[in-house]
Amino acid sequence: MTSSSRLVVAISHQMGSGGGAVGLALARTLGIRYADREILEQAARLLGKDDRELEGLEERVASLWGRVASILALGAPEAPYVIPAVLPLEEEDLFLVESRIIREIASREDAVIVGRGAAVLLRDHPGLVTALLHAPEDWRVEQVMRRRGVADRAQARELVRQSDQQRRRFVESLRGGSWLDPSCYHLCIDTAAVGQDAAVELLARLARRREPHGPEDETAGPQFAS
Repeated sequence: MTSSSRLVVAISHQMGSGGGAVGLALARTLGIRYADREILEQAARLLGKDDRELEGLEERVASLWGRVASILALGAPEAPYVIPAVLPLEEEDLFLVESRIIREIASREDAVIVGRGAAVLLRDHPGLVTALLHAPEDWRVEQVMRRRGVADRAQARELVRQSDQQRRRFVESLRGGSWLDPSCYHLCIDTAAVGQDAAVELLARLARRREPHGPEDETAGPQFAS
């Protein structure tokens, strides 16, 4: 299989909607690579930093259009990425390195990639499947309290709202328009209404239909589940 025909499922998600859990289960169902936090960990190694130090920078990115142009000018995704001798640790630097890692993954193997603007960065990849996982705020607050052990509801709600704001800024700085616009994704799923297992099943069915080496007449258009 050529690099351009790799299947890549890029999942965008709101905090508390189950993006990581759905992505991991989907990768296992399809028997392909799952890439989420390892992207941050690899970027940290390249930058000579601790991944915990970089974690807060991931979504606080401003004015990225110049960096996007730089990424597209890097050449073939198979070429090695060389960190400059002096690299100031800024949000754009982390974005640049993570973007390179994402493009390399997409060029070499089938994968499920969660977050980090992959749906936009890989928009010209022939085997790309994009999905948005969302849910009502109150439901997501409950999930954050349960899964992260946050006892205070007000604190959990603040975490959810801050995350929504940061992710909105990050994705919209890449492409413009609303990051929750359903027309930007092949599939949008309300995980509160559908549930994790059904979300994985829907994504797996869509991914199998859109595999670039499959029948051309089975290519799926935008689909919605709520």
